[in-house]
Amino acid sequence: MPDLIRPPTRGSAWSSPIPTSSAGQRKNFLKPSAPSEFNGDRSVGKAFLTSCRTYIRLCPESFEDDLTKVIWAMSYMKAGRAGCWATREFEHEAKSGHLCFIDWADFKDEFRKDFMPLDSEAAAVNVLETTSYFQGRWSVDDYLDQFKDLIEDSSYSDPKMIVVKFHRGLDRQISTALAGMTYGRPADTDPEAWFCLAIRMDQNRADEAFHTSHRQPNLPTPSISRIPMAPQPAQAAPVAHFAHSNLSLGNPVLMDIDVTRKAKATPNTCRRCRKTGHWAKDCDLQFDVRYMDADELETELENKLAAKDVASMETSEEAEPPVSVEDFVSRSG
Repeated sequence: MPDLIRPPTRGSAWSSPIPTSSAGQRKNFLKPSAPSEFNGDRSVGKAFLTSCRTYIRLCPESFEDDLTKVIWAMSYMKAGRAGCWATREFEHEAKSGHLCFIDWADFKDEFRKDFMPLDSEAAAVNVLETTSYFQGRWSVDDYLDQFKDLIEDSSYSDPKMIVVKFHRGLDRQISTALAGMTYGRPADTDPEAWFCLAIRMDQNRADEAFHTSHRQPNLPTPSISRIPMAPQPAQAAPVAHFAHSNLSLGNPVLMDIDVTRKAKATPNTCRRCRKTGHWAKDCDLQFDVRYMDADELETELENKLAAKDVASMETSEEAEPPVSVEDFVSRSG
């Protein structure tokens, strides 16, 4: 039966009761997840290095020395820039007989230079000074994860500044609710308390929206009894000025087809001189060119020209004497 490690006495380090083998080596019953393959993307370089450190910490008995840790981590660097980087290191080892790294700490430093964002501190500070880190449509949990990474990379340590930056990027509705708190308000030097409070408020808002969407429709309100009012006297119908003002089967409307014609008709009005008592055909001004229309002027002009042609023909005939037979014969002979 394997021995159990007893709890230490007062003042000594605490060791959990983990069963040991007969040879004195501790058995590891954990099965941590291995790191994912890394292709050299700087945006995920930090996550890959964290995954390697986590595995090494959970399974320390699997690594005899720092060289084993380095080679094990490089075994997941197979594609992209990471694969080329690992290939160069192994080729250098084949030529010189050793790797370029002194220990595991030296490997982590070189890894940060080549596969993590350059000047990550300055980049994080620049992001925190803009609005690009604001919550927007994210949940508070997602916003908080990104915010904590930026705070760690920027090396901000002032708790008041952290609280101010956190409030500034929160959703406007949540930020307004936190600013208006009168009871239970955390201290401005306790960022973790503000983080928990924002998460709780976001969850309460989601629960309220859920219950509102499933709330039963409002029942119709009972009608309010009205006080009966005295009947009003009936108003008399307006008197019709015309027989056809009120339409009915016994009171048809007669159509007067000459109503427009009668309205326009005026007795004995001359269209030429605009005087009454005679028509245009009997007007004294019918031969005055100043009162003629275009057709009348054209007709009058044609008549004058025709009369002129007739008069000229008659004048020519009177001027030339008639030719007799004797004159014709003598002239032809």
